[in-house]
Amino acid sequence: MMPGSNKYMSAIHMSVKNGPGQVRPGGRTEEVRKAVATTVLGLIEKGRVDFELQEVARLSNVHRTTIHRRWPDRTALIAEALSEHNSRIDVQFSGDWRIDIARMALALRDFLNDPVEIAMNTLLASANNAEFREMVVAHWAPVMTYFQRPILEAQARGEIDPKHDAEMLVTMMIAPIVTVIIFLKQRPDDQFIERLAMQLINACT
Repeated sequence: MMPGSNKYMSAIHMSVKNGPGQVRPGGRTEEVRKAVATTVLGLIEKGRVDFELQEVARLSNVHRTTIHRRWPDRTALIAEALSEHNSRIDVQFSGDWRIDIARMALALRDFLNDPVEIAMNTLLASANNAEFREMVVAHWAPVMTYFQRPILEAQARGEIDPKHDAEMLVTMMIAPIVTVIIFLKQRPDDQFIERLAMQLINACT
């Protein structure tokens, strides 16, 4: 472990909502959107991406006409659900890239261990649904961009060598977590996350 690492790893439990999610308006419109998105996420959690609009209307207690007007097809409903799901990513950047890598690793562990996320990643690994895969990839792209920010900013300040690929570093953080959750059926513990974060920090220094 590098000198001073305790300073960085003690920060991994500190997070407030400041992630890539959107600020939503209130009122009845937001209640309807939330009910529909939650319903679709519940269906995805059960491995269902072949649902019908009528089923979503019944389960969400939202009139079918309202759903048809705002979400004309299954693709639109899944897109809304994915947007809601990804808005749950919860992390605050501190300005210290080492602390931020530690925080990102913890936030990713918690997010990737969410039952809906597990179901989606399992579907991606096992099902041959190109449309669903493309939608998930498209909605994940802003998250990837967001998590690259501390690394890119540190490179701009001269704290990380620009030869390091920010996107690849984030991918290297995600892959071991997904592997443990999806293939080993385990939740990575804090020690695993600390080791992963420190390995990435050491690689950049």
